[in-house]
Amino acid sequence: MFENTPLEDGADRVREALSSIEDEFNKVQKDLKQRRTKLEKQLRQRRKQVEKRFASQRRQLEKRAKKLRTEIEKNPTVKRLEGARKDARKQLEQGVADFLDSLRIASKTDVQRIDRRISQLGRKLKEMENAAN
Repeated sequence: MFENTPLEDGADRVREALSSIEDEFNKVQKDLKQRRTKLEKQLRQRRKQVEKRFASQRRQLEKRAKKLRTEIEKNPTVKRLEGARKDARKQLEQGVADFLDSLRIASKTDVQRIDRRISQLGRKLKEMENAAN
């Protein structure tokens, strides 16, 4: 009996379309959220795998470096060079000490020894002053 006018039919169709657009939008939003969560999880897993691989490679490199260092240190030529370096250092230090002695200049160790002695005397003096008061 009551027929809808074309205007009412059009309004009903617009409402249905809006309703279906909202539903579709919510579905798309939910789908995107699930995809994001999935991608984040995959990214975390891959990052952990890469970190494990790099840690493993780092340990292997450190182990190889340590082994090579040990082998190099055992080499007779390296031992002779190390001994020569130590001897040269001692000679240089002795030469500098002799030079400073000839110029009447205190060496670093002399200054440090004197500084320690002055500090000891300063502490004893303070103790004596405190005891006198």
